[in-house]
Amino acid sequence: MVCQRDEVMTRYGCKVEQPHAHSIWRRELVYETRGLKIEIKPMTPDDDKREQAFFDAQSTEEKTMRFLGGVNMPPALLRLLTHVNFGKDFAIVAVDRATDGLAGVARYVHQENDWRIAHAAVAVLKKYQRMGLAYYLLTCVFEAAKEAHINTLVADFLMVNHASKALFAKISETQGAESRLIERDGRVDTFHYILPQDESDAGDVPQHLESEKKAPKGPSFNVDQSRHPFSLWRRDLIFDTGLRVEIRPADADDRQRLDTFSEEVLKDEKNSQHLPPVLRSAPDFSRGFMLVALDTATDEIVAVAHFRKGIDDSSMHVITASGYKGMGIGEVLTNEVLRAAITDVTPGGQRSSM
Repeated sequence: MVCQRDEVMTRYGCKVEQPHAHSIWRRELVYETRGLKIEIKPMTPDDDKREQAFFDAQSTEEKTMRFLGGVNMPPALLRLLTHVNFGKDFAIVAVDRATDGLAGVARYVHQENDWRIAHAAVAVLKKYQRMGLAYYLLTCVFEAAKEAHINTLVADFLMVNHASKALFAKISETQGAESRLIERDGRVDTFHYILPQDESDAGDVPQHLESEKKAPKGPSFNVDQSRHPFSLWRRDLIFDTGLRVEIRPADADDRQRLDTFSEEVLKDEKNSQHLPPVLRSAPDFSRGFMLVALDTATDEIVAVAHFRKGIDDSSMHVITASGYKGMGIGEVLTNEVLRAAITDVTPGGQRSSM
């Protein structure tokens, strides 16, 4: 499905491809004259190293513009940025496929005392500017906010940051939002962008394409991480039959895939009444960890593993589609989620920073 934000990119000499049929956010931006390909995807804990490298690559001026003065990235802030609770917040990144590094980031973070208000921001490295990336990423943020029924996006700018203010104003207009200057304290301008409320915002989700899954008989596979060398969790299982299964953290782009997977499990499982509620909710990496396995030929989830750490107890679920059982996929997910539980998952706290 071609959407308005995809069509606009032709102005920048960019061709937008959608290799994942069921994706809402995932795109490939192809700049043929530049020999550049950019992947657009939601941010996950898999981006820890990329976000740190992105921060380090920014100049002091760029960091000041982004964080309104902060020039350090302590581990706690890095974790807040990459472990997104997609039930409340949203973050999307642009990845240079040639370097596997971040070219840009955009996000909104909900306001603790009012879920209808969220704070938005976008940043793109200087070498990738004037290519439409900031426009594309921020448009995704506005669209995600409308879909989440957020009423107001808030953005703070240094008064001298005219480029960012102009960008927000342009996208606000195209998204039908009302722009208001709320406060000017001599150094920082605070704007509110009042979003139009549309109850039918789910209507643009691509329809699920039914396909018959046929699993190979043998469980033999190799683990390949060559496509994403900077990833902590993302890898491919390549079976001797030619089947390729991608293992990666779940993200906001998996909503339709998880719904379809749940429906298939409900049809096939004898104990379907015990389907964990996590499959019906947005991934929350602030309090747990969730991995999915996708058949790359069908772009459908074939297995899910989830770990949640609470104050007094913890829970873990691993579910594999019937056609893919006995192949070792569930075992791989189990081992990886247990690794995350030991090394990566801590009890969730209050989000206080972007």
